[in-house]
Amino acid sequence: MFAGLAVALGGGHFTIAALAAMPYGARLLHLAMPELLRRFQAGRVASFATWLERGGYLLAALCGIVRPPGLTVTGFLVGFGIGVVGQQLYDGSMASLHSEATTPDTYGSYTAIKSRWASAAGMTLGILASIALDATERFGVPAHVARSMAIAGGVGIHLLITLPLARLRTRARDIAFAFPTTSLALSLPTPTTPNGALTPQRSWIVLPRTPEQWRLVRFALAWGFAIGFSTRQGEAMAIAHLGVSVGTIMFLSAVAVGGGIVGAKSWGELGDRFGGKGLMSIAFAGLSLDPVWWLAALFVHPGFLFVGYLLYGICNSGWNITVSMTMVRTAGAGAERIRAFVVYSVAFGLAAGLAPLVSGALLDIVDARWGTTAAYATLFSIALALRLSAYRWLRQVPAPQAERGAYVSAVVLRAVRWRVRRKAA
Repeated sequence: MFAGLAVALGGGHFTIAALAAMPYGARLLHLAMPELLRRFQAGRVASFATWLERGGYLLAALCGIVRPPGLTVTGFLVGFGIGVVGQQLYDGSMASLHSEATTPDTYGSYTAIKSRWASAAGMTLGILASIALDATERFGVPAHVARSMAIAGGVGIHLLITLPLARLRTRARDIAFAFPTTSLALSLPTPTTPNGALTPQRSWIVLPRTPEQWRLVRFALAWGFAIGFSTRQGEAMAIAHLGVSVGTIMFLSAVAVGGGIVGAKSWGELGDRFGGKGLMSIAFAGLSLDPVWWLAALFVHPGFLFVGYLLYGICNSGWNITVSMTMVRTAGAGAERIRAFVVYSVAFGLAAGLAPLVSGALLDIVDARWGTTAAYATLFSIALALRLSAYRWLRQVPAPQAERGAYVSAVVLRAVRWRVRRKAA
C-alpha cells in the first residue's frame, strides 16, 4: 500500500528504494534493545512502540491526502520513517515477550499458533481492503486519497492489538512467577557463547563479541543484502510496468499473509521435535527462488505473481518461526534472551537497508539506456544470484542442536506418503 501511495504521489525509483530501506535501517534500534529491556519491561516497550508506529503511519496518510506543496513526498517519507521506528521497537520487544509468555518445550508450537492466527486475520482484512480500494478508485476518488484512507483505516484496525497485548503481558507475569529465572540459566553456554555467558556490559550498543557471533553477522549481511536488493521493486514493477492495480497488489499481499496459515502448525511442531536450523534451510530455499516468480510475471504472464506471493507467504512464515526458535532463548532475563537475535537483526537491517539504494541506482541507469523491461530483468536476475550465494553462510550459522534439513524433509515426505496410502486404502 505504501508503495502504491508513493507511485500516486509521483515518487520515482529512489522513493520506492527509500521505502524499502527505512524498515531495515531502523533495525539499528535493536542495538539498544537489550539495555532498554534491562531498564523497562518488554510489555511496556511494546505498548509504547504500538502507539509510535500507528502515529507515524497516520502522519504519512495525512500527507498523502493533504499533499502540502513542496513537502508531499518528504512528509510522507518522514511519517513512514516514524512508523518504522515504532515497528522495530515493537518487533524487538515482542521477540522477548513471546518467549516470556510460553515455556521452552512449547515455544515452537506457540509461535506457529501465533503465526497462523495472524496470517488468517491479515488475509481476511487484506482481501476486504483490496476490494474496497479498487471500488473506491473506480468511483473516481483520486488514487492518492483512496490509498491514504486505506492506510488510515489500517491504523485504526491495528490499534485493536492493544487488547491482546495486555493479556500477553499478564501471561508473561504468571509464567515468570510459576517458573522463576535462576542464576544458572544466565550462565549456561549458548550457540553464540559456547564458553558460557560473557561479562555483562551495560551499554546501549550491542556488538558481536565471539567468533560465533561474527559468523552470524556474516550470514545476516549476505542474506540482508540479497533480500533488500529487490524489496518493494517488484510491487512497483507490477503497478507501474505491468498495469496491475494497487487493489490487486493488496489482494496478493493478503494471499502472502494467508500463505502463512499453510503449514504453520507443521513448522512449529517440527521445530519443537527436530530443532530450527534444518528447517531454516528449507525455508531459505523457498525464499531464495522468489525472484524467479517476478521474472516469470515480467516475461510470461502476471499470473505468476499469485504463485510467487503464495509460496513466499508459506516460506516466510516458516522462516520467521525457525529464526525465532534458533536465535531467541527461552530462559534468562529478557535482555539476554534476544542478544543473538539482536546481532542478527541489526546486521541484516544494515545490509538490507543499503541494498535498495544500490538497486534503485541500477534501475535508473539500466532503464535510461535499455528500457524498463531490461532494467527489471537485470534487477531480479542479480537478486536471485545474491540469494542463492548466501547459503554458504547459512551453513555456518551457530545454532542449537538440530537435525539437518535433508533429514527433516525425508521425514515429512515419508509421513505424507504414509497418509496418502492410508487414505487410498
